Amino acid sequence: MCLRLAMAEKTGHERTMKKFFTLFTLAVLSLYALPIQAQNSGQHSEEFVRDPEQEQSMPAVLPETDTVTVMDIEVEPLSGLFVVSNDVNVRSGPDTKYKRIAGLIAGDHVRAIGKATKAPWIAVSKDGETLGFVIASVLAPVVDGSLQEQFLGSYASTRKDKNGVACDYRFRFERKIKVEGANFQTADYEIRFRCASSKGASSFYAHMFLTEAPVIERTGAHLIGLDIRSIGDGLEEFLSTRYFYDPKTGKVTFNGHSLPRFATPPKTQKFETTSIKDALQKALEASVASWTPLAWETLFSKPKMGTE
Repeated sequence: MCLRLAMAEKTGHERTMKKFFTLFTLAVLSLYALPIQAQNSGQHSEEFVRDPEQEQSMPAVLPETDTVTVMDIEVEPLSGLFVVSNDVNVRSGPDTKYKRIAGLIAGDHVRAIGKATKAPWIAVSKDGETLGFVIASVLAPVVDGSLQEQFLGSYASTRKDKNGVACDYRFRFERKIKVEGANFQTADYEIRFRCASSKGASSFYAHMFLTEAPVIERTGAHLIGLDIRSIGDGLEEFLSTRYFYDPKTGKVTFNGHSLPRFATPPKTQKFETTSIKDALQKALEASVASWTPLAWETLFSKPKMGTE
């Protein structure tokens, strides 16, 4: 089942989120392709359409070999937070023949206890209480994108000529936003840049987000996005960069840019990370490194923050 996402008209960064979900579509949750530059060519990226096989996909089982017992049934250990994608019955065992003992509604969050050994069912708990068994196809794993503290970073271009650029930035978590038409949130972040080159200095803000649930359930891929409204006209066009992030492996993969004249595919399009913070920081710095001279020229020609 595919869902069209339309973010409500809001101010500031929420308008940025609306722009993304309207124009760039949120992976399997939308009916349209993301019209951005593919990794090494001018082709559009793949159309994000739900794979019918993903309904049978299962979250990864923890490597422990011991079993645990839930309602007198042995299951393989499984952990993690999940969001319920559709209203569903909770049963006393891993099959529809077992008694219905509770119900969950779309948007509920539950924790996994274990996975049935011979059926696509997961034993879950909620608020510390064991509930029972739920069919796995309605559960999508969730990560927490909150960052407890802001952090600082820096960037310096590797260009040896007089047009080199040096920046420092402050990265902080802002809030979580419920995605309209979906059963999960995005974690939103604000980045303040201060940059300088031989052409002058510029201060500007950027917006970043992480989908807390996978946008491709079959692969477990979450979406990281970076939007720079100062590059472009700031209204109908601005520079956006997208990455897929797999929290289980830590792998981050470049997905594309919205405006090729302002950015080229990064030299490193796949990299390993150790945490959500590390994934966000590496995606941010790889994106900045891919900006073209035209992008920097645009930034340095903009009025400084507070003077517009």
